[in-house]
Amino acid sequence: MDDRKKRIDDLYKNNQEARSSLDALLENFGEKLYIRTKDMQSDFEDIVQYNIYLQEIAESNAAIGKIEEKNRRFRELEDAIEAAEQENKEREKEIAVIYRKLGKALLENSLYDDYTSLFKEQADALTAKLESLESRIGEIENKEGGNVFSWIGKNAQGLVLKSFLSKAQESQEQLYLNAGERYSRRDSVSYDETVSEILAELERFREISRSSADALAVLKDEKRIISAGFGIDGNPQKQIQNIKTQLLKIREELRALYRNFGAQAAGINEDIKPERKYFIDTIVTAEDGEVIGRAVKINQSIAENDKAISRLKASLAVDDEKAKIEKYKKAIEDKKSRITDLENDIDDLEQSVRESETAIQELQKQL
Repeated sequence: MDDRKKRIDDLYKNNQEARSSLDALLENFGEKLYIRTKDMQSDFEDIVQYNIYLQEIAESNAAIGKIEEKNRRFRELEDAIEAAEQENKEREKEIAVIYRKLGKALLENSLYDDYTSLFKEQADALTAKLESLESRIGEIENKEGGNVFSWIGKNAQGLVLKSFLSKAQESQEQLYLNAGERYSRRDSVSYDETVSEILAELERFREISRSSADALAVLKDEKRIISAGFGIDGNPQKQIQNIKTQLLKIREELRALYRNFGAQAAGINEDIKPERKYFIDTIVTAEDGEVIGRAVKINQSIAENDKAISRLKASLAVDDEKAKIEKYKKAIEDKKSRITDLENDIDDLEQSVRESETAIQELQKQL
């Protein structure tokens, strides 16, 4: 590779690093200058735009905060609703236990025969069936002796009976539950202390269940309202991403303002009006001299590198043009040489034509 090309690459790299450093320096400097204008009265367009950008950034961050808070609350509500619904399921199981306990107490107490007569026949049938199954299972389990086949048969029969027993027990429990639940919803006065205690216990659980249901309804209403808001405005994550995308654009435009203001204050951008220069002079302090000096030095370095790059490119271009000229000259010489050869060929062909014509004339004399 030509050394000049390597030098150009090096200068480009140096300028890239220098511009990055200069941009960072001017951005920081420009931001400080804008901050100093906070309490100043000014109608310069860039300062007005600077304040607009700050307001938009603050509003965007506040909007993101609200969306995140709503999203956090929505997740809290989901967890709370799930926990409340699980508690309700557990409480329903506990109430079902009380219903069964109440139904059993009612069926076992003759004071409630008028009510339990609806269930008595089924209850007695289930009790008899359970006693019969338990007795038969006991007989099989206590039966001794026999060969392996009788043992297998005994076990199989025992499993079948236990299955019947389990189903019968479930039916009995369901009967108790139905009897207890139905009685608990009657407007009646209890005559038995045990039943009264069960009813009181049931009422406590029902009150807890009602309070829990009310609280759950409040949570679901709040979740529904938030969800409806998300439905109108869109997915919260998408909302946040859209705002952040807009924030990136605003911050990039804000950085451009900073760089331009810093360049003006450092004297790098000389195309400014007198009133602008006077305004900048009122906010630039002696402490800014070091920053301005560094900025000017970096900018001069970039300008010198640009000039060096231009000179090197011009030098390479001159060499390219010279090479083209040499190439064109060689092509001309080649074509001229070909023309000379073609002209010689033409002369030879013309001489051949003349010789053929002379031969024809001589031959014609013999005719």
